[in-house]
Amino acid sequence: MDIVICSVGEEIETSIAEVLEKLGYEIYVFRKAINDQDYDLEYFQALVSFIDEKSIDMVWSIGYLPIISRVCSMKHKIYISWIIREFWNTLYSDTIKNSINYIFIGEETVAKQFYKNNPGHIFYLSPGAAIKDVNIMPDTVGLCFLDAKYPIYYLKDDSREYLKGYIRGMVEAQKRVYGYHFLPKLLTKKLRNEIEGVLSEEDKGKDYTKKAVSDMIDDFLCDTITKDERDEVVKLIENLGIYKINTEISQINVNITSRKWKTGIPYDILRIMGAGGFILTNYQPGMEEYFCIGDEIALYEDNKDLMDKIKYYISHEEEREKIANKGKKKIEELYTLEHRIADMFYLLSEAF
Repeated sequence: MDIVICSVGEEIETSIAEVLEKLGYEIYVFRKAINDQDYDLEYFQALVSFIDEKSIDMVWSIGYLPIISRVCSMKHKIYISWIIREFWNTLYSDTIKNSINYIFIGEETVAKQFYKNNPGHIFYLSPGAAIKDVNIMPDTVGLCFLDAKYPIYYLKDDSREYLKGYIRGMVEAQKRVYGYHFLPKLLTKKLRNEIEGVLSEEDKGKDYTKKAVSDMIDDFLCDTITKDERDEVVKLIENLGIYKINTEISQINVNITSRKWKTGIPYDILRIMGAGGFILTNYQPGMEEYFCIGDEIALYEDNKDLMDKIKYYISHEEEREKIANKGKKKIEELYTLEHRIADMFYLLSEAF
């Protein structure tokens, strides 16, 4: 079988290609910038030509891209989409109903939400990680995944100051709590209606299903919190003076999970651990089912605790490396890309 991976610039694409090649598949990579993930005619035509030229049987991408589904639907090719980060707004496109789609989502509640739109073609599948030996950047503290663009929704400039203040109060309250998402309980019907009236969003395709108001508001609040938390931690780490933010594997790798990712282990935790990196992360519900807390992974409770633990672990090298080594071993045992891709093909065999 010949497979093409439509590149979106994720580093995991190379590792997926390597796993698929070991399984005996012929792998190609299609690299072309997408100007419109829904209707990019130039991309559409280029991918059609590539599929014809290479006699492609199956198309893969990280994240769900409606333009790829449109191509695969026309060419009658299987489209495998694996959503490993918190970007799933494209799932509101009506194209997810296409029969050629097989969509794997790393966040369980989102997978359950969209399953009804294409039963037997949408699955929950936890991310997996490549096992690598990399050089750890000395004397550095890194923050996982700074490339997210927040927020998707914006408050209009003419919003009431009272409303802005109330929203800020909700955001600040939720920021102090990990593992329990209580914001929906603070939204009265009147408040939801008012927020809906002053929210604006980026343009989207004309064939998108309207998102429920409660989901739209929750995404807005979660994105706002996540951006705040990441910006605050960047400043705190920079203020330590002897440390720096970088994109490589650091001595200490801080993970701040998107507030939209409510269940399961985020990909970046697995990615860092699979490379032998030490992870210091906020709590996620069910995390103790994946890892031994304090033995394979370290947690922090708030920003003060985060700074205290950064200082502690940077000066306790042996303890830090012991945790990192045990974490990598756990990934090797249970959470590699080989494990997850085997699960994927098993689910596909059941679906066909």
